[in-house]
Amino acid sequence: MFRKLLLPLDRSSLAEQAIGHAASIARESGATIDIVLVHEPFPFAGYADLPWEGDADATAEQKYLEAVADELKSGAQVTATCSVLRGAPAEMIIRRAREVGADLIVMTSHGRTGLSRTWLGSVADAVMRKSAIPVLMLRPERESETTKRRVAARGVKRILVPMDGSALATGIVPAATDLARTAHASITLLRVVPIVPIVMAYEPTLPVTSLPVVPDEAATQQLVDVATSELESVAQRLHEETGIAIDAHVVVSGHAAQAIVDQAEARSIDVIAMSTHGRGASRLLLGSVADKVLRSSRVPVLLYRPIEVRATSLTLDEADVVRQLPSLMPD
Repeated sequence: MFRKLLLPLDRSSLAEQAIGHAASIARESGATIDIVLVHEPFPFAGYADLPWEGDADATAEQKYLEAVADELKSGAQVTATCSVLRGAPAEMIIRRAREVGADLIVMTSHGRTGLSRTWLGSVADAVMRKSAIPVLMLRPERESETTKRRVAARGVKRILVPMDGSALATGIVPAATDLARTAHASITLLRVVPIVPIVMAYEPTLPVTSLPVVPDEAATQQLVDVATSELESVAQRLHEETGIAIDAHVVVSGHAAQAIVDQAEARSIDVIAMSTHGRGASRLLLGSVADKVLRSSRVPVLLYRPIEVRATSLTLDEADVVRQLPSLMPD
């Protein structure tokens, strides 16, 4: 279960929409929340920061965070600490998460841009790429669509966990099961298998892009059957390990990200939980499927980027990871 949540805010109503979600998770799991606001210095005319950004502004930022912490304590009965930091936002968020021992970051994916110091958006991307702990990324409602300063958390009843058979993809399982336990939710495992094409003779007079993809229905169905058997076995073992209600589904598609988003909508999913497979700082290494899902999904996305994968673990399949689940989960 989660013990410490990190909640980055920037004084915008968009960022504040994560407060309700964080409070709900913390209340149900018995966790505390650490609220952080990062003041990013803006060098100007020889000054290290804008000259009008002085002690008064820093005091206002601290009072703002303290007011949010007080609301969490009085309204949600959740203990919260807070801190105003100075520096590069993403770097400071990740550092703060490490310092306080956070095991989940909850934040919105977009905020205002420009010189207003509301940095969510590009910062959210950087946090996802570099965070060593899971990040629950929320797509906020537009400010014009709500009059509430803080939007109440939507109940989580169904969590979708896409898998591709690799050990990297199963890195999200501990966080997904923690969230499922916290919210008393069920989990749906999803495997997207590609269409197996019929091997055709090369026609030199036609460009490669114009050659039609003719599916090999028998081979595709064979792949579906194998994937279904494997995924159902994983679902059964995961249920036995966690007690969580888990089902499994396999779909055929040439576009994995779109298939995941479509399945989330069709099955009334509340959260998509997936590993990013990312290893570096480049957005291209975030994982093209995870990146597309995040930008297309209408529901929150719980993301985890595996930091270290031992050479022996690269040969593990989904069932192997599930068998090791007790050792992967925190006490």
